[in-house]
Amino acid sequence: MDFQELKTAFTTNHQKSLGEFYDSQRSNFLSWARSRFDADVDTLLDVYQDAIIVLYNRVIEGRVDDIASSPNAYLFGIARNLLLKRTIQMKRTTSTENILEFIPDKGETDLYDNFEKEHKKVIISEGLNKLDASCRKILELFYFRRYKLDAIREHLNYENTDVVKSRKYQCMKKLKSFIEESKVK
Repeated sequence: MDFQELKTAFTTNHQKSLGEFYDSQRSNFLSWARSRFDADVDTLLDVYQDAIIVLYNRVIEGRVDDIASSPNAYLFGIARNLLLKRTIQMKRTTSTENILEFIPDKGETDLYDNFEKEHKKVIISEGLNKLDASCRKILELFYFRRYKLDAIREHLNYENTDVVKSRKYQCMKKLKSFIEESKVK
């Protein structure tokens, strides 16, 4: 049976045709899925039913007209994608279920957070020290003293704010590259 025949069957007597197609592929699907996925029969049947619904909707909507494979191969492809998606979700769920056992108490997190903040400050400080004086000054005025670009232009005697903006961007780019280098080390 091809997709056109399936579409005709689904549109003329959809419940009977859908039931027959469902029954005709069920055992093939179960044996195929058991050999490829580590899932119980109930899970496989749930996925199979979801795949049948997806196939039915796509056939009725005409979204399978250009597909060269057979309807049962297409159904198995849908089911495979659904099973892979479910497997990924289960792994995420499993990996987060046990996380409560490893949550540190407040004192441990405060200590860690303080260490992280201090470490970041050191890395940024080292990166700033690698910059030339004009870059350091622009970044200091903008980020630490909260000067606006126009105020920086006046303070450092630049031609216009576009030059300051461009220079600030170049300096930040250099600083980020220095920070990335130190993370690699």
